[in-house]
Amino acid sequence: MRFLAEAAARCTGFVVTPLISWVLGAAVFGSYTQILSLSFAFVPIVSAGLGYTVIRQVASRVDSHGDPGVLVFSIGLISVLCSALALAMFVFADFIAGFVSLGFPVSPLSLALAVSVLAWMTSVEALIQEYFRALKLVKQSLQVQLVSIFLHLALLLAFTFAGHLSIWSAIGVLIFAKMLVNGFVLARTILYGRKERKDQLKMPGLRVLVSGVPFMLSGLAEWAGNLGDRLVVGKYLGAETVAHYTAAMMLLSVIAALGAPLWWLLFPEIVRERARGNSEGCARIVQSRTMVFVWLAFPALTLICVIANPAISLLVNAHSLDMVLVVLVLGMAMIINQLATGWEYYVVSATSGKQLMVATMACALIGFGGAVLFAPLYGILGVALGLLCGKMLFALVCAGLARRYGFPGTVVNGPKTALLAIASVLVYFLVSTILGYFGSLGDIAQVVSASCLVAMIFAAGYLACYRKKLADQFGK
Repeated sequence: MRFLAEAAARCTGFVVTPLISWVLGAAVFGSYTQILSLSFAFVPIVSAGLGYTVIRQVASRVDSHGDPGVLVFSIGLISVLCSALALAMFVFADFIAGFVSLGFPVSPLSLALAVSVLAWMTSVEALIQEYFRALKLVKQSLQVQLVSIFLHLALLLAFTFAGHLSIWSAIGVLIFAKMLVNGFVLARTILYGRKERKDQLKMPGLRVLVSGVPFMLSGLAEWAGNLGDRLVVGKYLGAETVAHYTAAMMLLSVIAALGAPLWWLLFPEIVRERARGNSEGCARIVQSRTMVFVWLAFPALTLICVIANPAISLLVNAHSLDMVLVVLVLGMAMIINQLATGWEYYVVSATSGKQLMVATMACALIGFGGAVLFAPLYGILGVALGLLCGKMLFALVCAGLARRYGFPGTVVNGPKTALLAIASVLVYFLVSTILGYFGSLGDIAQVVSASCLVAMIFAAGYLACYRKKLADQFGK
Protein backbone atom coordinates (compact mmCIF):
# COMPACT_ATOMS: atom_id res chain seq x y z
CA MET A 1 0.00 0.00 0.00
CA ARG A 2 2.88 2.36 0.71
CA PHE A 3 4.29 1.58 -2.70
CA LEU A 4 0.96 2.54 -4.29
CA ALA A 5 0.98 5.82 -2.36
CA GLU A 6 4.53 6.62 -3.42
CA ALA A 7 3.79 5.64 -7.02
CA ALA A 8 0.80 7.97 -7.05
CA ALA A 9 2.86 10.79 -5.56
CA ARG A 10 5.62 10.39 -8.18
CA CYS A 11 3.11 10.07 -11.01
CA THR A 12 1.73 13.47 -10.02
CA GLY A 13 4.97 15.03 -11.15
CA PHE A 14 4.75 13.23 -14.48
CA VAL A 15 1.37 14.90 -15.02
CA VAL A 16 2.13 18.37 -13.66
CA THR A 17 5.48 18.74 -15.42
CA PRO A 18 4.34 18.23 -19.04
CA LEU A 19 1.07 20.02 -18.32
CA ILE A 20 2.78 23.25 -17.23
CA SER A 21 5.69 22.89 -19.65
CA TRP A 22 3.54 22.23 -22.72
CA VAL A 23 0.89 24.86 -21.88
CA LEU A 24 3.02 27.63 -20.34
CA GLY A 25 6.56 26.76 -21.45
CA ALA A 26 9.66 25.18 -19.92
CA ALA A 27 10.84 28.48 -18.38
CA VAL A 28 7.53 28.90 -16.49
CA PHE A 29 7.78 25.35 -15.19
CA GLY A 30 11.33 26.12 -14.03
CA SER A 31 9.98 29.17 -12.20
CA TYR A 32 7.20 27.07 -10.63
CA THR A 33 9.79 24.57 -9.40
CA GLN A 34 11.92 27.29 -7.81
CA ILE A 35 8.93 28.71 -5.92
CA LEU A 36 8.11 25.26 -4.55
CA SER A 37 11.75 24.70 -3.62
CA LEU A 38 11.89 28.03 -1.77
CA SER A 39 8.72 27.20 0.19
CA PHE A 40 10.07 23.78 1.13
CA ALA A 41 13.14 25.50 2.55
CA PHE A 42 10.97 26.90 5.33
CA VAL A 43 9.17 23.62 6.13
CA PRO A 44 11.88 22.32 8.51
CA ILE A 45 11.85 25.68 10.33
CA VAL A 46 8.10 26.03 10.82
CA SER A 47 7.65 22.31 11.57
CA ALA A 48 10.24 22.67 14.36
CA GLY A 49 11.49 19.13 13.75
CA LEU A 50 8.33 17.72 15.33
CA GLY A 51 7.94 14.81 12.90
CA TYR A 52 10.50 12.58 14.62
CA THR A 53 9.23 13.70 18.01
CA VAL A 54 5.68 12.62 17.21
CA ILE A 55 6.90 9.18 16.11
CA ARG A 56 9.09 8.70 19.18
CA GLN A 57 6.34 9.70 21.60
CA VAL A 58 3.53 7.75 19.94
CA ALA A 59 5.38 4.65 18.70
CA SER A 60 7.14 4.06 22.03
CA ARG A 61 3.80 3.76 23.88
CA VAL A 62 2.71 0.16 23.84
CA ASP A 63 -0.84 1.11 24.89
CA SER A 64 -1.17 3.98 22.39
CA HIS A 65 -4.37 3.83 20.36
CA GLY A 66 -4.20 7.15 18.65
CA ASP A 67 -4.47 9.87 21.28
CA PRO A 68 -4.13 12.93 19.00
CA GLY A 69 -2.97 15.29 21.75
CA VAL A 70 0.58 15.36 20.46
CA LEU A 71 -0.67 15.97 16.92
CA VAL A 72 -2.99 18.83 17.94
CA PHE A 73 -0.30 20.51 20.00
CA SER A 74 2.27 20.17 17.22
CA ILE A 75 -0.02 21.56 14.52
CA GLY A 76 -0.93 24.50 16.75
CA LEU A 77 2.74 25.23 17.28
CA ILE A 78 3.40 24.98 13.54
CA SER A 79 0.59 27.45 12.83
CA VAL A 80 2.09 29.99 15.24
CA LEU A 81 5.52 29.62 13.65
CA CYS A 82 4.02 29.97 10.16
CA SER A 83 2.35 33.21 11.19
CA ALA A 84 5.73 34.53 12.29
CA LEU A 85 7.24 33.31 9.01
CA ALA A 86 4.59 35.11 6.96
CA LEU A 87 5.25 38.36 8.83
CA ALA A 88 9.00 38.05 8.28
CA MET A 89 8.45 37.17 4.61
CA PHE A 90 6.41 40.33 4.02
CA VAL A 91 9.04 42.49 5.73
CA PHE A 92 11.91 41.01 3.70
CA ALA A 93 9.94 40.22 0.52
CA ASP A 94 12.30 42.08 -1.81
CA PHE A 95 15.34 40.33 -0.37
CA ILE A 96 13.76 36.85 -0.55
CA ALA A 97 12.64 37.40 -4.16
CA GLY A 98 16.32 37.59 -5.09
CA PHE A 99 16.77 33.90 -4.33
CA VAL A 100 14.70 32.81 -7.33
CA SER A 101 15.36 33.36 -11.02
CA LEU A 102 11.93 33.59 -12.63
CA GLY A 103 11.19 33.85 -16.31
CA PHE A 104 8.63 36.65 -15.79
CA PRO A 105 8.10 39.72 -13.58
CA VAL A 106 6.70 38.86 -10.15
CA SER A 107 5.45 40.87 -7.17
CA PRO A 108 7.63 40.16 -4.11
CA LEU A 109 4.54 40.30 -1.86
CA SER A 110 2.73 37.69 -3.98
CA LEU A 111 5.78 35.48 -3.83
CA ALA A 112 6.02 35.89 -0.04
CA LEU A 113 2.35 35.00 0.42
CA ALA A 114 2.53 31.90 -1.77
CA VAL A 115 5.72 30.62 -0.14
CA SER A 116 4.54 31.08 3.46
CA VAL A 117 1.08 29.51 2.96
CA LEU A 118 2.48 26.58 0.99
CA ALA A 119 5.10 25.98 3.71
CA TRP A 120 2.31 25.92 6.32
CA MET A 121 0.14 23.43 4.47
CA THR A 122 3.09 21.18 3.60
CA SER A 123 4.24 21.11 7.24
CA VAL A 124 0.78 20.19 8.53
CA GLU A 125 0.41 17.47 5.89
CA ALA A 126 3.80 15.98 6.77
CA LEU A 127 2.98 15.97 10.48
CA ILE A 128 -0.33 14.15 9.93
CA GLN A 129 1.49 11.53 7.86
CA GLU A 130 4.09 11.07 10.60
CA TYR A 131 1.28 10.54 13.14
CA PHE A 132 -0.23 7.80 10.97
CA ARG A 133 3.23 6.34 10.45
CA ALA A 134 3.88 6.08 14.20
CA LEU A 135 0.61 4.17 14.69
CA LYS A 136 1.29 2.03 11.56
CA LEU A 137 -2.02 3.20 10.07
CA VAL A 138 -0.94 2.42 6.53
CA LYS A 139 -4.42 2.28 5.04
CA GLN A 140 -5.43 5.68 6.48
CA SER A 141 -2.18 7.24 5.33
CA LEU A 142 -2.70 5.86 1.83
CA GLN A 143 -6.26 7.15 1.65
CA VAL A 144 -5.29 10.66 2.73
CA GLN A 145 -2.38 10.82 0.30
CA LEU A 146 -4.41 9.54 -2.66
CA VAL A 147 -7.32 11.92 -2.00
CA SER A 148 -4.94 14.88 -1.82
CA ILE A 149 -3.18 13.85 -5.04
CA PHE A 150 -6.33 13.26 -7.08
CA LEU A 151 -7.99 16.44 -5.82
CA HIS A 152 -4.91 18.45 -6.82
CA LEU A 153 -4.77 16.90 -10.28
CA ALA A 154 -8.52 17.27 -10.85
CA LEU A 155 -8.46 20.97 -9.98
CA LEU A 156 -5.34 21.56 -12.07
CA LEU A 157 -6.88 19.88 -15.11
CA ALA A 158 -10.10 21.85 -14.61
CA PHE A 159 -8.18 25.15 -14.68
CA THR A 160 -6.29 23.96 -17.77
CA PHE A 161 -9.40 23.06 -19.76
CA ALA A 162 -11.07 26.30 -18.64
CA GLY A 163 -8.12 28.26 -20.06
CA HIS A 164 -7.15 29.78 -16.71
CA LEU A 165 -3.91 27.90 -16.04
CA SER A 166 -1.06 30.12 -14.87
CA ILE A 167 1.81 29.74 -12.47
CA TRP A 168 -0.23 31.35 -9.67
CA SER A 169 -3.35 29.28 -10.33
CA ALA A 170 -1.19 26.14 -10.29
CA ILE A 171 0.26 27.09 -6.89
CA GLY A 172 -3.16 28.15 -5.57
CA VAL A 173 -4.70 24.82 -6.57
CA LEU A 174 -1.93 22.95 -4.76
CA ILE A 175 -2.46 24.98 -1.58
CA PHE A 176 -6.25 24.61 -1.69
CA ALA A 177 -6.07 20.81 -2.13
CA LYS A 178 -3.72 20.44 0.84
CA MET A 179 -5.80 22.79 3.00
CA LEU A 180 -9.07 20.98 2.32
CA VAL A 181 -7.68 17.49 2.96
CA ASN A 182 -5.64 18.50 6.03
CA GLY A 183 -8.64 20.20 7.63
CA PHE A 184 -10.92 17.21 7.11
CA VAL A 185 -8.37 14.66 8.39
CA LEU A 186 -7.45 16.72 11.45
CA ALA A 187 -11.10 17.23 12.44
CA ARG A 188 -11.85 13.53 12.01
CA THR A 189 -8.75 12.49 13.97
CA ILE A 190 -9.63 14.75 16.92
CA LEU A 191 -13.24 13.57 17.04
CA TYR A 192 -12.22 9.91 16.77
CA GLY A 193 -9.57 10.30 19.49
CA ARG A 194 -12.07 11.82 21.92
CA LYS A 195 -14.67 9.15 21.17
CA GLU A 196 -12.21 6.32 21.76
CA ARG A 197 -10.63 7.68 24.94
CA LYS A 198 -13.77 9.31 26.37
CA ASP A 199 -11.74 12.05 28.00
CA GLN A 200 -10.04 15.33 27.15
CA LEU A 201 -7.06 15.35 24.82
CA LYS A 202 -3.77 15.21 26.68
CA MET A 203 -1.39 17.87 25.48
CA PRO A 204 2.36 17.33 25.80
CA GLY A 205 4.62 19.83 27.50
CA LEU A 206 6.91 22.35 25.87
CA ARG A 207 9.71 19.79 25.93
CA VAL A 208 8.30 18.67 22.55
CA LEU A 209 9.62 21.90 21.04
CA VAL A 210 13.05 21.49 22.61
CA SER A 211 13.39 17.86 21.52
CA GLY A 212 12.51 18.78 17.94
CA VAL A 213 15.04 21.59 17.52
CA PRO A 214 17.95 19.33 16.43
CA PHE A 215 15.78 17.78 13.72
CA MET A 216 14.58 21.22 12.64
CA LEU A 217 18.13 22.30 11.93
CA SER A 218 19.07 19.01 10.29
CA GLY A 219 15.91 19.21 8.17
CA LEU A 220 16.94 22.66 6.95
CA ALA A 221 20.35 21.32 6.05
CA GLU A 222 18.72 18.36 4.32
CA TRP A 223 16.72 20.79 2.18
CA ALA A 224 19.99 22.46 1.16
CA GLY A 225 21.29 19.09 0.04
CA ASN A 226 18.12 17.87 -1.67
CA LEU A 227 16.15 20.86 -3.00
CA GLY A 228 18.47 23.85 -2.74
CA ASP A 229 20.17 22.71 -5.94
CA ARG A 230 17.15 23.99 -7.93
CA LEU A 231 17.85 27.52 -6.74
CA VAL A 232 21.55 27.14 -7.57
CA VAL A 233 20.72 25.98 -11.11
CA GLY A 234 18.29 28.86 -11.55
CA LYS A 235 20.76 31.42 -10.23
CA TYR A 236 23.59 30.44 -12.57
CA LEU A 237 21.90 28.76 -15.54
CA GLY A 238 18.40 30.24 -15.81
CA ALA A 239 14.81 29.08 -15.37
CA GLU A 240 14.68 26.86 -18.47
CA THR A 241 17.70 24.85 -17.33
CA VAL A 242 15.92 24.36 -14.01
CA ALA A 243 13.13 22.66 -15.97
CA HIS A 244 15.58 20.16 -17.52
CA TYR A 245 17.26 19.56 -14.16
CA THR A 246 13.93 19.10 -12.39
CA ALA A 247 12.75 16.65 -15.06
CA ALA A 248 15.92 14.60 -14.49
CA MET A 249 15.31 14.59 -10.75
CA MET A 250 11.71 13.63 -11.39
CA LEU A 251 12.80 10.55 -13.32
CA LEU A 252 15.20 9.68 -10.52
CA SER A 253 12.46 10.13 -7.93
CA VAL A 254 11.35 6.66 -8.99
CA ILE A 255 14.37 5.39 -7.05
CA ALA A 256 13.26 7.21 -3.92
CA ALA A 257 9.74 5.87 -4.44
CA LEU A 258 11.12 2.32 -4.49
CA GLY A 259 12.79 2.90 -1.13
CA ALA A 260 9.99 4.82 0.58
CA PRO A 261 7.75 1.80 1.33
CA LEU A 262 10.77 0.01 2.81
CA TRP A 263 11.79 2.92 5.05
CA TRP A 264 8.26 3.99 6.05
CA LEU A 265 7.95 1.48 8.89
CA LEU A 266 11.68 1.02 9.45
CA PHE A 267 12.11 3.78 12.04
CA PRO A 268 9.26 2.63 14.34
CA GLU A 269 10.59 -0.94 14.07
CA ILE A 270 14.11 0.16 15.00
CA VAL A 271 12.70 2.10 17.97
CA ARG A 272 10.90 -1.01 19.21
CA GLU A 273 13.91 -3.30 18.74
CA ARG A 274 16.17 -0.89 20.59
CA ALA A 275 13.61 -0.63 23.39
CA ARG A 276 14.06 -4.41 23.78
CA GLY A 277 17.87 -4.05 23.67
CA ASN A 278 18.10 -6.06 20.44
CA SER A 279 20.79 -4.46 18.28
CA GLU A 280 21.23 -7.63 16.24
CA GLY A 281 17.53 -7.51 15.40
CA CYS A 282 17.95 -3.91 14.21
CA ALA A 283 20.81 -4.94 11.94
CA ARG A 284 18.83 -7.83 10.42
CA ILE A 285 15.84 -5.61 9.70
CA VAL A 286 17.99 -2.84 8.20
CA GLN A 287 20.04 -5.12 5.94
CA SER A 288 16.97 -7.01 4.76
CA ARG A 289 15.15 -3.82 3.77
CA THR A 290 18.26 -2.24 2.25
CA MET A 291 19.09 -5.23 0.03
CA VAL A 292 15.54 -5.28 -1.32
CA PHE A 293 16.06 -1.63 -2.23
CA VAL A 294 19.38 -2.44 -3.95
CA TRP A 295 17.77 -5.12 -6.14
CA LEU A 296 15.17 -2.59 -7.26
CA ALA A 297 17.24 0.62 -7.46
CA PHE A 298 20.10 -0.51 -9.70
CA PRO A 299 17.87 -1.67 -12.58
CA ALA A 300 15.84 1.53 -12.19
CA LEU A 301 18.96 3.71 -12.49
CA THR A 302 20.12 1.72 -15.51
CA LEU A 303 16.81 2.32 -17.28
CA ILE A 304 16.72 6.02 -16.40
CA CYS A 305 20.22 6.52 -17.81
CA VAL A 306 19.21 4.85 -21.08
CA ILE A 307 16.03 6.92 -21.54
CA ALA A 308 17.27 10.17 -19.97
CA ASN A 309 17.52 12.37 -23.06
CA PRO A 310 14.27 11.40 -24.88
CA ALA A 311 12.27 11.28 -21.63
CA ILE A 312 13.39 14.74 -20.50
CA SER A 313 12.66 16.16 -23.95
CA LEU A 314 9.10 14.81 -23.71
CA LEU A 315 8.55 16.10 -20.19
CA VAL A 316 9.64 19.71 -20.75
CA ASN A 317 8.64 20.02 -24.43
CA ALA A 318 12.12 21.19 -25.41
CA HIS A 319 15.20 19.55 -26.89
CA SER A 320 17.09 18.01 -23.99
CA LEU A 321 20.73 18.64 -23.26
CA ASP A 322 23.00 15.60 -23.06
CA MET A 323 21.85 14.57 -19.57
CA VAL A 324 23.10 10.98 -19.29
CA LEU A 325 26.18 11.77 -17.21
CA VAL A 326 24.22 14.23 -15.07
CA VAL A 327 21.53 11.62 -14.44
CA LEU A 328 24.15 9.01 -13.53
CA VAL A 329 25.83 11.28 -10.97
CA LEU A 330 22.50 12.38 -9.49
CA GLY A 331 21.30 8.76 -9.39
CA MET A 332 24.43 7.64 -7.55
CA ALA A 333 23.90 10.44 -5.04
CA MET A 334 20.27 9.39 -4.52
CA ILE A 335 21.11 5.70 -4.07
CA ILE A 336 23.92 6.46 -1.61
CA ASN A 337 21.57 8.69 0.37
CA GLN A 338 18.93 5.94 0.48
CA LEU A 339 21.46 3.31 1.56
CA ALA A 340 22.36 5.43 4.59
CA THR A 341 18.75 5.47 5.83
CA GLY A 342 19.15 2.46 8.12
CA TRP A 343 22.22 3.91 9.79
CA GLU A 344 20.53 7.30 10.11
CA TYR A 345 17.42 5.88 11.77
CA TYR A 346 19.53 3.81 14.15
CA VAL A 347 21.49 6.87 15.25
CA VAL A 348 18.27 8.86 15.75
CA SER A 349 16.81 6.07 17.90
CA ALA A 350 19.96 5.84 20.02
CA THR A 351 20.71 9.53 20.63
CA SER A 352 19.06 12.88 21.12
CA GLY A 353 19.89 13.76 17.53
CA LYS A 354 22.51 16.43 18.21
CA GLN A 355 25.37 14.58 16.54
CA LEU A 356 23.24 13.69 13.55
CA MET A 357 22.12 17.30 13.34
CA VAL A 358 25.72 18.51 13.16
CA ALA A 359 26.63 15.83 10.62
CA THR A 360 23.59 16.55 8.45
CA MET A 361 24.18 20.28 8.49
CA ALA A 362 27.89 19.98 7.76
CA CYS A 363 27.49 17.47 4.91
CA ALA A 364 24.54 19.28 3.35
CA LEU A 365 26.35 22.60 3.46
CA ILE A 366 29.44 20.99 1.92
CA GLY A 367 27.28 19.56 -0.87
CA PHE A 368 25.44 22.87 -1.34
CA GLY A 369 28.74 24.77 -1.32
CA GLY A 370 30.17 22.32 -3.84
CA ALA A 371 27.18 22.91 -6.12
CA VAL A 372 27.65 26.68 -5.88
CA LEU A 373 31.38 26.31 -6.52
CA PHE A 374 31.15 23.86 -9.43
CA ALA A 375 28.09 25.33 -11.18
CA PRO A 376 29.95 28.25 -12.84
CA LEU A 377 32.74 25.85 -13.93
CA TYR A 378 30.89 22.72 -15.08
CA GLY A 379 27.29 23.89 -15.40
CA ILE A 380 24.55 21.45 -14.50
CA LEU A 381 27.04 18.61 -14.04
CA GLY A 382 28.87 20.68 -11.43
CA VAL A 383 25.67 20.98 -9.38
CA ALA A 384 25.26 17.20 -9.55
CA LEU A 385 28.87 16.62 -8.45
CA GLY A 386 28.45 18.92 -5.47
CA LEU A 387 25.32 17.02 -4.45
CA LEU A 388 27.13 13.68 -4.77
CA CYS A 389 29.99 14.83 -2.54
CA GLY A 390 27.59 15.85 0.21
CA LYS A 391 25.64 12.57 0.08
CA MET A 392 28.77 10.41 0.15
CA LEU A 393 30.17 12.27 3.13
CA PHE A 394 26.87 12.02 5.00
CA ALA A 395 26.64 8.25 4.43
CA LEU A 396 30.17 7.77 5.79
CA VAL A 397 29.39 9.84 8.88
CA CYS A 398 26.13 7.94 9.53
CA ALA A 399 27.98 4.62 9.23
CA GLY A 400 30.60 5.76 11.76
CA LEU A 401 28.03 7.07 14.25
CA ALA A 402 25.89 3.93 13.96
CA ARG A 403 28.86 1.70 14.67
CA ARG A 404 29.80 3.84 17.66
CA TYR A 405 26.35 3.27 19.16
CA GLY A 406 26.41 -0.48 18.68
CA PHE A 407 25.12 -1.16 15.16
CA PRO A 408 26.71 -4.46 14.07
CA GLY A 409 27.71 -5.20 10.49
CA THR A 410 26.80 -3.25 7.37
CA VAL A 411 23.53 -2.31 5.69
CA VAL A 412 24.24 -4.18 2.43
CA ASN A 413 25.72 -7.45 1.24
CA GLY A 414 28.95 -6.22 -0.37
CA PRO A 415 29.64 -8.95 -2.98
CA LYS A 416 26.04 -9.08 -4.23
CA THR A 417 25.86 -5.28 -4.48
CA ALA A 418 29.15 -5.12 -6.43
CA LEU A 419 28.02 -7.82 -8.87
CA LEU A 420 24.72 -6.03 -9.45
CA ALA A 421 26.53 -2.74 -10.09
CA ILE A 422 28.76 -4.40 -12.71
CA ALA A 423 25.75 -6.09 -14.31
CA SER A 424 23.94 -2.74 -14.48
CA VAL A 425 26.82 -1.13 -16.37
CA LEU A 426 26.91 -4.02 -18.85
CA VAL A 427 23.15 -3.85 -19.38
CA TYR A 428 23.36 -0.09 -20.03
CA PHE A 429 25.95 -0.50 -22.80
CA LEU A 430 24.15 -3.52 -24.25
CA VAL A 431 20.79 -1.76 -24.50
CA SER A 432 22.37 1.46 -25.82
CA THR A 433 24.17 -0.54 -28.52
CA ILE A 434 21.00 -2.39 -29.53
CA LEU A 435 19.04 0.86 -29.81
CA GLY A 436 21.91 2.39 -31.81
CA TYR A 437 21.54 -0.27 -34.52
CA PHE A 438 17.98 0.88 -35.19
CA GLY A 439 19.14 4.37 -36.11
CA SER A 440 17.17 7.47 -35.17
CA LEU A 441 13.98 6.61 -33.29
CA GLY A 442 11.40 9.03 -31.96
CA ASP A 443 11.46 10.00 -28.29
CA ILE A 444 8.47 7.85 -27.39
CA ALA A 445 9.80 4.84 -29.34
CA GLN A 446 13.18 5.11 -27.59
CA VAL A 447 11.60 5.24 -24.13
CA VAL A 448 9.29 2.28 -24.77
CA SER A 449 11.95 0.13 -26.46
CA ALA A 450 14.57 0.79 -23.79
CA SER A 451 12.09 0.11 -20.97
CA CYS A 452 11.11 -3.24 -22.44
CA LEU A 453 14.71 -4.33 -23.06
CA VAL A 454 16.00 -3.37 -19.61
CA ALA A 455 13.01 -4.94 -17.86
CA MET A 456 13.38 -8.22 -19.77
CA ILE A 457 17.14 -8.47 -19.18
CA PHE A 458 16.94 -7.87 -15.43
CA ALA A 459 13.86 -10.08 -15.03
CA ALA A 460 15.65 -12.93 -16.82
CA GLY A 461 18.75 -12.41 -14.70
CA TYR A 462 16.83 -12.42 -11.42
CA LEU A 463 14.89 -15.53 -12.42
CA ALA A 464 18.14 -17.30 -13.27
CA CYS A 465 19.73 -16.34 -9.94
CA TYR A 466 16.75 -17.26 -7.78
CA ARG A 467 15.21 -20.10 -9.78
CA LYS A 468 15.90 -22.70 -7.05
CA LYS A 469 14.46 -20.52 -4.30
CA LEU A 470 11.39 -19.71 -6.39
CA ALA A 471 10.91 -23.37 -7.29
CA ASP A 472 11.05 -24.37 -3.62
CA GLN A 473 8.62 -21.60 -2.68
CA PHE A 474 6.07 -22.52 -5.35
CA GLY A 475 6.60 -26.22 -4.68
CA LYS A 476 5.44 -25.71 -1.12
